[in-house]
Amino acid sequence: MGRVYATVAEYEAFTGLPAPANVNRLLARASRLVSAATKAAIYNTDPAGYPTDPDILDAFRDATSAQVAEWAKRDAAAAGDDGSDPAASPWTSVSAGGLAFSRQSAPTATAEDDQLTPEAMEILAELGLCQVVWSP
Repeated sequence: MGRVYATVAEYEAFTGLPAPANVNRLLARASRLVSAATKAAIYNTDPAGYPTDPDILDAFRDATSAQVAEWAKRDAAAAGDDGSDPAASPWTSVSAGGLAFSRQSAPTATAEDDQLTPEAMEILAELGLCQVVWSP
């Protein structure tokens, strides 16, 4: 198993909210995105590959938590569990006679997203961890 940069308790402390049921999978997925986004960053690591600098380790933890928080928020909104108006749901329905069709009216982010949220990127960028390497 790969590195996971935040625990359930750290996620809950970061967000102030209870963790979603699938939090362990989401933390692992978000950690892989953080690793990918910081692939070109230079920092010291321990033998397991975790950053040894406490500030960098904290940034990885917070970026991972911010990513999962965004996914959890979007999942709750899509399920109508966020206190939002059900009429504002991302689903649309059309019916005519005995036929009924439903579809999502706009794509929603999921744990299958392959890019970090702006907040997660800001956390990493603050320490210069989101370097872009370009070679001609």
